[in-house]
Amino acid sequence: MIKFFYSTLILGTFLMGTFNGNAQDSIVKPHTPEIKHTLFGNIFSAYYTKLQGDIKPKSAFEMPTALLGYSATFDNKLKATLIYDVSRTTNNISVTDTAGNSLSVNYNEGSKYTVFLKMAEIKYSPTSFLDLRMGQLLNTQYLTTQDKFWGYRYVYFTFQEVHRYGVPADFGAQVDLKYRNKVLNQISVTNGEGPFRHQDENGKFVYANNLEVYPVNGLIMKIYADFSPASDTASVAKDRSAVSAFVGYKTEKYRIGAEYNKVFNYGYRQNSDYYGFSSFGSYMFNSKFDVFLRYDYIYRSATLNVYKAHLFIVGAQYQPIKNFTCSLNARSLSSGEKMMLYFNVGVKF
Repeated sequence: MIKFFYSTLILGTFLMGTFNGNAQDSIVKPHTPEIKHTLFGNIFSAYYTKLQGDIKPKSAFEMPTALLGYSATFDNKLKATLIYDVSRTTNNISVTDTAGNSLSVNYNEGSKYTVFLKMAEIKYSPTSFLDLRMGQLLNTQYLTTQDKFWGYRYVYFTFQEVHRYGVPADFGAQVDLKYRNKVLNQISVTNGEGPFRHQDENGKFVYANNLEVYPVNGLIMKIYADFSPASDTASVAKDRSAVSAFVGYKTEKYRIGAEYNKVFNYGYRQNSDYYGFSSFGSYMFNSKFDVFLRYDYIYRSATLNVYKAHLFIVGAQYQPIKNFTCSLNARSLSSGEKMMLYFNVGVKF
């Protein structure tokens, strides 16, 4: 009897241990996503001197970009990105009365190198053909495509950014629809005021659609359009809209691109239409040396005031080591017959 009792106790202990082990193994542990951290930055510096025309100052050192960013990717479905940049956050302030007449105003211009939030985006990709974005988003009008294709941001910004055809980033939401790396359609709704200003009191948004097609390797065709109803109740305030078209082709040796852009009622002012054309090309001799050429046509019409100008940029780029580039380039602007010589350097990490 005693032997039977001990035998039963030993067997029960063994079975309980086996059951508990299996039970512990069967517990579903919470999935901890693998996080990929990336720290990146850009430093673009330049020196220029006047060759011709009334340019003040006649020569100077510049810092076009000083940018620091961080991104975290979670299992390739969720990505968070933060970018801080420097710029003059207070600039070009104008005040008008209800009839549209200009009024004098005093303000602090602000530093050219004030740190501001450039991008703060949450991107969720539930499927391979869909991306959902929210936060402060980069502008699909020119910054996410033309800027990258141009490839010489440290030398000069793209046409639409230079002439402020749209804000570089804004608070809002965006849906990206993709098809087999051939078609990308981006639909966004943003405040419209850009990263430096709050949403207007009437809560009017900018509605935009960006369509990109990649028919063959190296070729891109892009059409963008947006609409922004005027928030101001002044009689001269009108709805603003913008359209642009871009086509580009690149190989390992060369790239060419061209875009046409137009803004109707620029600054929400009636009969203030801006448009322009930009084309560029580059040829790479080897992995360290290439040359580039760019031409911009600028047209601004505001009631009786019309401005026309041609800009030419020609230069060479040398890359002594990876991530470090330098360029010597000349620029000629027909307005005021201005000509300048630039030396630009850029580092990306």
